[in-house]
Amino acid sequence: MDYRYQMPVQNDPRWMLVWQERRGAGRAVNTASWLTLGSISVTAVVQVLLAFSLPAGASMSLQYLGDCVGYLLLALVPILYVCFCGRPTEEFLPFRRPAQAGLSGRDMLFLYVFGMGLMLACNLPVSLVEALEQVFGFSGEIPNMPLDHTAFTQVLYFLYGTLIPPLVEEVLFRGAVLGCLRRWGNWFAIVVSALLFGLYHGNVAQFVFAVLIGILFGYLRVRTESILPCIVLHMFNNGMASVGALLQENMGQTVQQQFTIAYFVICFVAAVAAVVVRLAVEGKGSMKKLRIPADRMLTSQWQRMRGMVTTAGGLLMLLYGVGSSIYVLMQSR
Repeated sequence: MDYRYQMPVQNDPRWMLVWQERRGAGRAVNTASWLTLGSISVTAVVQVLLAFSLPAGASMSLQYLGDCVGYLLLALVPILYVCFCGRPTEEFLPFRRPAQAGLSGRDMLFLYVFGMGLMLACNLPVSLVEALEQVFGFSGEIPNMPLDHTAFTQVLYFLYGTLIPPLVEEVLFRGAVLGCLRRWGNWFAIVVSALLFGLYHGNVAQFVFAVLIGILFGYLRVRTESILPCIVLHMFNNGMASVGALLQENMGQTVQQQFTIAYFVICFVAAVAAVVVRLAVEGKGSMKKLRIPADRMLTSQWQRMRGMVTTAGGLLMLLYGVGSSIYVLMQSR
C-alpha cells in the first residue's frame, strides 16, 4: 500500500519510519549542499590564487587558461566524495547502455531531440524575468566574458564555455549530488539537485533557467541510468551560446542574430516533429515507457525537502544564492 497521502499519527508504528525518512532526507540535502559549497569554494580559491600569480598585463589567453584550470578543479570535491563515501561509483556516475534502462535507440533519439526543444523553451520564462528586472530599473544583463580576435583565445573561450562546465557541473550535480539524494526518492533528488544547480549560478535569470534544465537533466539521468545524455545536452546548449558569441565577435551582430533565430526554429520544429512522429508511429502508449516510477515513500516531497531551510548546508546555499543574486542585480543598475 502507498501511504504517501495517509500520514501516520504519532502513536502509529509507522511514525518511526516517517521520522527516519525526514531525518535521512534532511541529512542528504545537507550533504548535497556542502558538496556544492565545497566545490564553489575550491574553484574560488584556485581562481584567486591564479589571479595573484599571473603577471600584470597577462594576455587574455593566459587568463582563460587559468580559468579553465580553475573550473576543472570544481570536480575535485565530488570526485573525492564518490571515491571515499563507501558506495559504488556506479550509483553516482553511471554510464549504462540504453537497453539496460529499457530504452531503444529510437527512444534515446527522441529524448535528445525533444530535450533540445525543451531547453530552448526554458528561455521563455527567463525572458519574462529579465523583462521584470528592467521594469524595476535593472538592466537584467550579465557581464559577458571578454573576447578578442586571437585564435588561441577563441579556442580557449570555446573550451571554457562549451566543454569544461558541462562536464564538471554534471559530475557534481547529476553525479554526486543527485546520487546522494536519490535514496529518498527519484523526484526528490531531481528537484533538490535542480534547486542547488540554480542557486550555484548566483543570479535570478540563470537561477530560473538552471532549475528548469536541471529538472530536465535530472530526469534524463534517472530515466536513462546514465550521466552521458546530461553531458551531451549540456554541451550542446553551451556550445550554441559560444558559437553565437564567436560569430558576433568575428562576423557582427546581424550574423549572430540570424544564427540564433535559425537555431531556435530548427530545434523547435525538430522537437515538435519528434513528438508527432512518435505518437503517429508508436501511439500514446509509447510515452508511458519514458515515465519515472512514482516514489513509494511515507512522507511527501515537501516534507523531505525541508532540509533546504532546516540544515546548515541548505541555509548556506540559500544565503549564497540570494546574496550573489542581489550583488549581480546591483551591478546591473
